[in-house]
Amino acid sequence: MALGLNKILVAGSATNAASSYFTAYAAGNATVVLPAGTYYITPTANVTIELNTNTTGNISNATWGVVVANNAGGLFIADGTNVRANVLAGTPTITLFTVNGGQNVSSTYAS
Repeated sequence: MALGLNKILVAGSATNAASSYFTAYAAGNATVVLPAGTYYITPTANVTIELNTNTTGNISNATWGVVVANNAGGLFIADGTNVRANVLAGTPTITLFTVNGGQNVSSTYAS
């Protein structure tokens, strides 16, 4: 087993702290396909989370269906290709929350 592959998460840490379970992911302020992962979104005006429902296998002919409605919160899973945050109007800030990978362990018995 290689050192540095384990992660440490600290109970009671606030969101976005280095060792917290949840970390914020800034998706910007324009429509964007999301990286693979599991995400929460809090209610955000003018933003929907959408899934490509085209079953032909051709990503260039995407048909987007809403899985988290405008100004609604929810939990969703992205595969890195077929899920996007879609901006309906303006330039809202899209902030998602995902599981933090934790801090790298630098040794077996750190003190």
